[in-house]
Amino acid sequence: MTFRIFSAAIAAGFVAAILITQIQALVTTPMIIKAETFETSSEGHDHATHDHNNGEEQVASDDPESEEWGPQDGLERHAYSFLANLVVGIGFSLLLIVGLTFEKKPHGTGRGILWGLAGFTVFTLAPNLGLPPELPTMPAADLTARQIWWSATVVLSATGLGLVIYGKLPLFKVLGFVLLTLPHVWGAPHSSGESDIPPELAAHFATSTIVLSALFWVMLGYFSSFAFNWLGEKQQKA
Repeated sequence: MTFRIFSAAIAAGFVAAILITQIQALVTTPMIIKAETFETSSEGHDHATHDHNNGEEQVASDDPESEEWGPQDGLERHAYSFLANLVVGIGFSLLLIVGLTFEKKPHGTGRGILWGLAGFTVFTLAPNLGLPPELPTMPAADLTARQIWWSATVVLSATGLGLVIYGKLPLFKVLGFVLLTLPHVWGAPHSSGESDIPPELAAHFATSTIVLSALFWVMLGYFSSFAFNWLGEKQQKA
């Protein structure tokens, strides 16, 4: 059973990562590249207005080694995106398959898609309601504060969704809804800094990222259940 679970998770994560990476290259990657041009132009303006008497600071800022590393456009960026999607896809597929095996219901692909939508709700939709996806050059709140809020939101959302779906008593369902709303009543940390990126571009990127994440989770749910069932049939015939 363990081999079957891990094999199905790897297969599902691999296929979903290939597909979503190709879609990201067409949809969100151009937005990231465009946002980076705003950062470059902003830095160029800062250098132009900088006091040229500070020679040492000027040399340090122009040193390529002092710049923050990032993947180059083209194949390198595409490869890093695929690797990131692959690792995340395998991990989430593993969670979905384990959930399917513990649920005493048929493991059809439809059920897998429902589990994928549940994963999207917990890991993407709920956190993104407070912390929407941001372009790399946009100002953000303190990293530790964001991580704490994100982790708390995921835990509370998973618990709340489980109570809403599986709770047999009305009290459990009410408690589930309370847990789902609690992180947003608490409020996510935000930065007061300003960005040179147009609001329209930021909003388009956030919306596109959430939609692609939903598609990714649906694919993970479908391929996870399909691969798990297919491997089970092969083992029975062997």
